[in-house]
Amino acid sequence: MRGWSALTVTAPLIFAISIATIGSFQFGYNTGVINAPEMIIKDFLNYTLEGRLEDPPSEVLLTSLWSLSVAIFSVGGMIGSFSVGLFVNRFGRRNSMLIVNLLAVAGGCLMGFCKIAESVEMLILGRLVIGLFCGLCTGFVPMYIGEVSPTDLRGAFGTLNQLGIVIGILVAQVL
Repeated sequence: MRGWSALTVTAPLIFAISIATIGSFQFGYNTGVINAPEMIIKDFLNYTLEGRLEDPPSEVLLTSLWSLSVAIFSVGGMIGSFSVGLFVNRFGRRNSMLIVNLLAVAGGCLMGFCKIAESVEMLILGRLVIGLFCGLCTGFVPMYIGEVSPTDLRGAFGTLNQLGIVIGILVAQVL
């Protein structure tokens, strides 16, 4: 059995892996966060649609829009995960992770300002964009961590991707 020395684990390595794992954390967080405020979001949908429609929105319409805003995250994730190779081949692992942070900011802004704008479409589009970001990160993060980790610690550091996802889900459920 080969041991590892503390010299292979440096502060810049720990920093790089920790920052990369934030993408995994965001995936977990955005997966779990949508369930807790269901009634608040349905109230927002109801309020917003009452101003647009002549009649109050039906429960079927509200449930359908709620379902769409939850499910569109997975659609964005699927598109993002299929696009990992395009980004990585064109920009590299590190640059790809830096570039797609723009998607996280854009998706967060869309979701954050949808109430002020009274726009259901912004909420749904924000979930799609953040899903796209998360789908890309699920490909970038383990690939990057595997490349920057020392060979003898690759497996141990590789588990940080899953740990980031689980901690993100935990934080989403607790808050």
